[in-house]
Amino acid sequence: MNLLAGSTGFLGNNILKELGFNKCPTFALARKAVPNLPDNSKELLIDFDNLDKLNLPEIDHVYLSMGYPLIYHNVMGLMSESLKKDFFLVDFSYQLEIARKAKESGAKNISLISAVAADSNSWNYYLKTKGMLEEEVIELGFESTNIFQPGHLTGNKFRLDILFADAVSFVLDPFLLGPFKKFRSIAATKLSVAVVKNSLKAKVGINYFDYKDFV
Repeated sequence: MNLLAGSTGFLGNNILKELGFNKCPTFALARKAVPNLPDNSKELLIDFDNLDKLNLPEIDHVYLSMGYPLIYHNVMGLMSESLKKDFFLVDFSYQLEIARKAKESGAKNISLISAVAADSNSWNYYLKTKGMLEEEVIELGFESTNIFQPGHLTGNKFRLDILFADAVSFVLDPFLLGPFKKFRSIAATKLSVAVVKNSLKAKVGINYFDYKDFV
């Protein structure tokens, strides 16, 4: 049985549908009703502000795909102090606590959606937080730890900043070659397929996946 945190999000909902397509029974963890719930999945509605009281059913694999809503320049590192606090709460604190609870309920495998260039020493607060979470998840000691590091996700919303980021990616992606190829953008639908495919056959240990594994 799988557990997916972030089931109502853009990427998370695509991952949920892909797990359903692969006939993987999944608990969809969410604060509100989950759209596009596959027949072999169940909603698990919780209060994220009281995760210490969360009792999870027995699961084998936990997927972490939560993300606080940001605009383009936030991802580039420009955040107010109040936004940093909210972002850290969702992307780090909530996800780490869910990972801990999953481990306690018997999960042996974890798949984390992180970001390309995630680094706990980065000046960019977005990438710094992602890197910190990667390190903490690794420390939990799952049998198989799968860390996915995509670049910009295309096709998210018809919002000006995202359309701008999509356009920039369209222009720059062909020029990102060699070691820079991992920074190429990826469609969320394609990434969700890659996440499920690679996580289901992942090896024991710590496994990193980037653009070359998504296409």
